[in-house]
Amino acid sequence: MDRDKDEAAQEFMKEVADDLGYTPRSERDQRFRGVDSRSGSGFLIPGGIVILLLIAIGLFFFTGTSEVSKKELTSIQAGLNSLEAKLARLDGLEERISRLEKEEKKLKQSVNKIAKRSLNNQKKRSSSQVKRRYHTVRSGESLYTIANKYGISTDKLCRLNKITPKKPIQPGQKLLVGQ
Repeated sequence: MDRDKDEAAQEFMKEVADDLGYTPRSERDQRFRGVDSRSGSGFLIPGGIVILLLIAIGLFFFTGTSEVSKKELTSIQAGLNSLEAKLARLDGLEERISRLEKEEKKLKQSVNKIAKRSLNNQKKRSSSQVKRRYHTVRSGESLYTIANKYGISTDKLCRLNKITPKKPIQPGQKLLVGQ
C-alpha cells in the first residue's frame, strides 16, 4: 500500500511540475545533450495529423460554400431579372394611370357642365310650367279648396288672379295657380 501511495504521490508531483512548467534536473541535463523526452516523433505525428485534419475540414467547408453560393447567386440573379421585368411593366402602368387620371378629370368637368345645364333646363321648364299652370273652376269649389289642392294660400291665389277673397268665382273660370 505504501508503494501505491508513493507512486501516486510521484505522479501527482509530475503533473504539478508539468502544469507549472518545472522541469526536474535530470530531464534538464538530457535536453542539453540533445535528447528531450517530450519531443520527438511521438508528439509531432499526432500534431501533424491534427493540422492536416483542420486543413481538410477548412477546404471541405470552403469548397462546399462556394458551390452553394454559386447556386444562391444564380437564384438571386434570376429573382433580380424577374423584378426588373416587373418594374418595367410598372413603369408602363404608371404612365397609363397618369393618363387615365387626366381623362378622369376631363370627364368630371364634362359631367359637371352637363349636370349644370340639365339643372338650368329643369329650372326653366319648372318655372315655365308654374307660369302656365291654370285651374278650371268646377261647380262647388271655393278659393280655399283650390288653394289647398295646389299647396298655396288663398291670399296667394287671390294675388295671382288679382281678385279679392270676397269676389265670387264661377264654374268654368280659369284661375292661375302657379307662378
